[in-house]
Amino acid sequence: MILLPLGGAAVRRAVATGAFALALALAGVFTALSMHRSDEVKPYGPALSLNRPLTNGDCVHVKWPGTPFTGEPELKIVKCLSGKTYGQVMTTVMAATAAQARSAGPGQCERQTEGTRAKLADVRSYAVVPTRAGFEAAGRRTACLILDARGTPLYGPIGKYRPLGMLFKDTVTMQKQDCLSTVSHNAARLIPCTGPHDEQVLGFHRMSADTTHAQAREQATEACQEHMPPSDYGYDPTLYTSSSWVGSSSWNTGAHFVVCTVTRKDGGTMTKNEP
Repeated sequence: MILLPLGGAAVRRAVATGAFALALALAGVFTALSMHRSDEVKPYGPALSLNRPLTNGDCVHVKWPGTPFTGEPELKIVKCLSGKTYGQVMTTVMAATAAQARSAGPGQCERQTEGTRAKLADVRSYAVVPTRAGFEAAGRRTACLILDARGTPLYGPIGKYRPLGMLFKDTVTMQKQDCLSTVSHNAARLIPCTGPHDEQVLGFHRMSADTTHAQAREQATEACQEHMPPSDYGYDPTLYTSSSWVGSSSWNTGAHFVVCTVTRKDGGTMTKNEP
C-alpha cells in the first residue's frame, strides 16, 4: 500500500478528529474517576447518603430500613424545629484509626451524651461511625447523636442547642430543670432560671397504656402531684403545687409520658432562689 501525502485541509480535519476523540476518552476517564472518588470520600459510606461530615448541632432526618435501630439508616441533614427532625448531633469524638472509631466510638458516644439523655424523657444515643475509606473525610471523628428511643421525630433542637426564648413545638424536647414561661394553655417558652419564670420541670411520668390523649390532659396534673410531688424536690407544699404538660407526640408514638412541673399556688412567678 502506498501512503499518499495529505493536503493541508485534510491534515487539519484529521488532527481535529483525533483531538476530539482524545478529549472524549479523557472526559470518560475523568468522569469514572470522579464517580469512584465520590463514593470513596463519603464519610460514613454510601448507605448513609451524607457527602459531608456531621458537625455539632446538626439536626438529622433518619429513615430506617426496617425496625428502628436495626441496620444502617439513611441520614439527611435538615433544619431543626420541623417534623422531619429525628435527632441531633450532640458532639463528635476523635479516633486515631478507623478501626478504633468503630470499636470505641459507640461507647464514647454513650458516655458523652449521658448527661443530656438523663434529662429527657425517652431518648437514646446513636453513633455514626466513619468507614475506613471515609475516615479522613469525616475528620477522624464519630458523630454522637441523640434520637427518639422509638425512632420517631424528636423535633429539635435539643439539649444545649436549644436557644433561650424558644417556643416548644412539643414536650419531647423539654428537659428536667427547664424553666418555662407559660404562653397559653398549650404553649410554653424556654427561659433562664436566673430570672422570673412560671414553672420548672421536675421530671416525667408515664401514664397507663390505655390512657387517651384527652384523658391525659385531664389527669396529668393530679398524677404528677401523686407520683412526683414538688415537696420531694424541696418545695414548700403550702406555697407550691404541681402542674403538667401533655404533648401529642408522646401519645402518637405510644410513649405516654407527661411532663411534671412545679408552680406557685398563688399564680405568682418563681425566682432563681426557689425553692
